[in-house]
Amino acid sequence: MQKGWRMILRHLQARDAERAVELAHATQVFRPVELAVLREVLDDYMQAPEGQGYYALVAELLPWQEPLLSGAELAAPDNSEGSCEVADLSVGTGEAKAASPLGVVGFVIFGPTPLTAHAWDLYWIVVARPYQRWGIGSRLLEAAEIRIRAQRGEIVRVETSGSPTYAATRRFYAKHGYQQAGVIPDFYAPGDDLVIYFKRLPIPPANE
Repeated sequence: MQKGWRMILRHLQARDAERAVELAHATQVFRPVELAVLREVLDDYMQAPEGQGYYALVAELLPWQEPLLSGAELAAPDNSEGSCEVADLSVGTGEAKAASPLGVVGFVIFGPTPLTAHAWDLYWIVVARPYQRWGIGSRLLEAAEIRIRAQRGEIVRVETSGSPTYAATRRFYAKHGYQQAGVIPDFYAPGDDLVIYFKRLPIPPANE
């Protein structure tokens, strides 16, 4: 088993936008209209400073010997610069080995919900197929929640599909403490329901 890769979580940069769309497309889950929306969201994120609508982080695999990025790019959960999440990952399957485990392999996009005091929406969380079940999605979700909590967010809302294609997605959220809040039948299309999940985050002490 090949070892020696590390994962960093950092802010999504302009150079990552096309890669993010490629990752979403490669999952074979999202419709063309959804990919078009993702492009629009990424454009909005690039044009507005972080904190004015969207936050976005990427998970990137690098060899251990490659130097870390600058502090301005690394994703510190408390909004400070100069720290990142690092994990020692192994290339555990033939599919992953063939994929050449370098570069951006996942991303998460989230932001405050308009017209609410402390609610946030998790808009996208995507991990490349060869790297699913490595815990990368969990690390991205955890990083998003830490960042939301640092911004005094208390509730995270997620909307997803009720179709069989999204069964693993629904299990993922349930596994991480998200409760199903409701279902709107046939919301996306006949037989394709909207499923709404939410999670209450611990309220940080006032001195944090």
